Amino acid sequence: MDTKKFEKIALSFFSPDTLTFFNDGTQYGFNNYLDKDIKRMGYSVNLTMDIINQAKKKNVELILTHHNVWEDDHFEMREDCLQLLKKYGIIHFFNHLPLDTSDFGPTYALAKDLKLKIIGRIAKMDDFYFGVVGECSPQSLSEFKDKVEKVLYHQVRVWENNNREVKRIGIVSGSGKDLASLHEAHLYKCDAYLTGEKSLSTLLYAKHVGLNFILGSHTFTELGGIRNYAKMIQDKNDIEIIELVEEWME
Repeated sequence: MDTKKFEKIALSFFSPDTLTFFNDGTQYGFNNYLDKDIKRMGYSVNLTMDIINQAKKKNVELILTHHNVWEDDHFEMREDCLQLLKKYGIIHFFNHLPLDTSDFGPTYALAKDLKLKIIGRIAKMDDFYFGVVGECSPQSLSEFKDKVEKVLYHQVRVWENNNREVKRIGIVSGSGKDLASLHEAHLYKCDAYLTGEKSLSTLLYAKHVGLNFILGSHTFTELGGIRNYAKMIQDKNDIEIIELVEEWME
């Protein structure tokens, strides 16, 4: 498929209202747009020099990521990545907040992998939600921790702030360290809260309200969402997809 067809398919899973609300040029779109035939697509959560080099070695024409090229305080990292894309002639397409709010994105994907029954939503922005509340059969915090590690394929950190069995969990994949989301999980009477980032204020508040806090990595709590997205694009057009491997560093 050509690039224009790819864009049409990639955006077809989102409502016009969603795309309009998040259309500020930084939440979804292209870097190094090229009009070319796309036969092989690689996907990952982040775009880095290592990811681009992997894509080059695997003859990938387009890299699909969740995050845009990191900017802000990353100084030359953004420009270095953009220059390498140009050098190799690789297209980059990213989808951040629209994917985060979808029912196939990172949070829902993680809840599904953990076999949770969704009973509510948290972490709201305007009319959009980034988090869920899910229920499972009663189990110890240790048992639930083991389940999370099997899904994420890496060790997680746990702050035990109550001695109840885990039955109700709040999840915000990626950066869910804001106190408002923890507060919502507390109001839902969650036994545990799972996300990919923390701060001192996060941990202090979780302890104060007696909410077990489970910390995975930002990248790997979001990997399931971008994997779902890549497979959905593949289903609409017969292209090869390849997972580009990111190292665990959080």
